[in-house]
Amino acid sequence: MDMRTRKKNPWAIVLLILVLCCAIAYGCAALGARVFASDSFGETKTVDIANLQDLHVIADGFVYYDGSTISHISSTGRAGWSYLVGANAGFHASDYGVAVWQEKTLTLIDTESGDTTFNGTMDADVISAHIDDHYAAVLTGSETSGTMILMGSDGRQVSQIVLDDVTVIDYGFFSNGSLLWVMLLDSNGTAPTCDIQTYRPGKEIVGSIHDNEQISYAVMFQQSQVLVAGDTYLRTYDYTGTEDPDHRRLIYGWYLASAETSADDPLMALVNDAQLQGDSNIRDLRMMRSNLDRVVRLPFGCMNVVARGNTVYGFSDDGHLVSVQTDQVSPTAYQLNLQHISTVYGVTQDGVAVLGNGDSVYLVSLR
Repeated sequence: MDMRTRKKNPWAIVLLILVLCCAIAYGCAALGARVFASDSFGETKTVDIANLQDLHVIADGFVYYDGSTISHISSTGRAGWSYLVGANAGFHASDYGVAVWQEKTLTLIDTESGDTTFNGTMDADVISAHIDDHYAAVLTGSETSGTMILMGSDGRQVSQIVLDDVTVIDYGFFSNGSLLWVMLLDSNGTAPTCDIQTYRPGKEIVGSIHDNEQISYAVMFQQSQVLVAGDTYLRTYDYTGTEDPDHRRLIYGWYLASAETSADDPLMALVNDAQLQGDSNIRDLRMMRSNLDRVVRLPFGCMNVVARGNTVYGFSDDGHLVSVQTDQVSPTAYQLNLQHISTVYGVTQDGVAVLGNGDSVYLVSLR
């Protein structure tokens, strides 16, 4: 055997190893550049709010309460209207209006102009209130035996619903604000049961959904159907309460964290139950829609996810963002121009993330 050939072979192997190492390093660097981009994803504006107590994201910005006033801030950071309400108040904001309550006093405010459309005293303490385009629903009395009062946005009373010996979990409007849904928990039997009642303001009950197989916790609407998420199934009903068993989906082990409620075919973001416990972060995301059901592994742990349009956004507490689109094979991630995030409030309709850290609110453009 030629001794010169034997001496050259080790150098060829070393050269080959160096080439492979360089290729692997380049691939890792390219992946890192895509997953953890060094540039900011979008413009970030900071709004400092002293004594911030509550904040609701709406289509064009957010509404907040600082212990004395209810105020509106646009998605560009511009200050809008303010309403002096005093201490110990609660509120609910929608794209159409803001309902503010303080003991028996109820105030309805137009979201766009800030004009007061109603201010009056109810017969009992107000527990909560929701306002939509045409109507407002006001829950008064106690949590386990309350009365739901339906009124126009001008305060004109339309009807009332007595809810004896049940707990109101949640409620809201659907079908362009023409129908009201109320989720009730009845814990008087051997096992707690959940009922969802649908009403047409000023008329009789439209339908009733009774589920004694699971505890339901979220209601959405898909065209002429009602979607109900529980601890085992996602079930589909018509407005009268009849289930379509062909569209039942098993979601055991998953929790519905966010849904695009303004869409006719809502995009739902579900997260693994085990990743919501303790200090765990969200790593597995399940995206669901009428014609979609897939699981995506996120490149890093997220503290919260938000579904908006055709995209699910995940946010980490160290200032990273991951974006997963319905037609995207793999997620795309970015590094925000933020050091720490403690709260994810939501995403506006024009694509601005509303994030927070203490009394600082960050408006981050996602477009």
